[in-house]
Amino acid sequence: MKKLFLLTTLFMMSALFAQQATNTLEGVFTTKAKDELYNPLKFDGKGRVTIGEFDEVGYEFTERNDSVIIFVEKTVFIFKKEKNQLKGISDWVDKKVYKSNLKSFENKAQSNPKLAQRANWMAQNYDINFKNNASFLFDLDENSLNQKLKENETANAKLCKEGFDESCKVVFAYKFAEQSGGVFETLNAADDIKLKPNKELEQLAQRVIDLGNPDGYGLFYTYYYFTGQKEKAEQFLQKGLDLGSAYCNEISLNSALSEFGEGLQSEVEESED
Repeated sequence: MKKLFLLTTLFMMSALFAQQATNTLEGVFTTKAKDELYNPLKFDGKGRVTIGEFDEVGYEFTERNDSVIIFVEKTVFIFKKEKNQLKGISDWVDKKVYKSNLKSFENKAQSNPKLAQRANWMAQNYDINFKNNASFLFDLDENSLNQKLKENETANAKLCKEGFDESCKVVFAYKFAEQSGGVFETLNAADDIKLKPNKELEQLAQRVIDLGNPDGYGLFYTYYYFTGQKEKAEQFLQKGLDLGSAYCNEISLNSALSEFGEGLQSEVEESED
């Protein structure tokens, strides 16, 4: 069960421009909806937004045309700009309206070159890894689906080479699946997977770290866990946790839940005996 949790977490990273993307939206947007978890939205004008009163780290966002896309864990929140409001049009925020004290939106370019590059990368990230992914998973036959996944891997590999850490994580997931028999085969046989040492996977995990993203330590954890080096895996996981890796936090939580579930199952089996 723990292995299945771990693989699901990994492969969710690979789930599957008319106007220059930017990330300069700045301001506080609130909704009057009662008991709303995602309130307020605070945009910093530098590509990050906090969601809720207690969120200190925030999430990345990008803007394109009249849309704002927020990357929240393994999904996206999409809003349309209208006057001084953001109107939700995607899962989790559909039909929710957030208002600000802005008179109107000003679509200005990002003056910081690195932040501008990040905005464009995040827009491409949405196009490659999120847009229409749910439909092609169900609408395509096996051969067409495999072709689409290969195209996605190639597109992510290009962005990874350019220096986009999130795409390097996705490529790692694809390469891991290739080494263990394919995405669906891997998930169906999680408990039986024994990965052989692989330099390419090690290099991808290290590249994520070198690009400043501590999630790379979580990738190393997954790699060493499935190559049977569990003590070494735990060292990388702890390093990622110490550096605030969201991916490592997710791995840790899922592992705890898995162990708790297995403990309960053992108690039930013992009581039945």
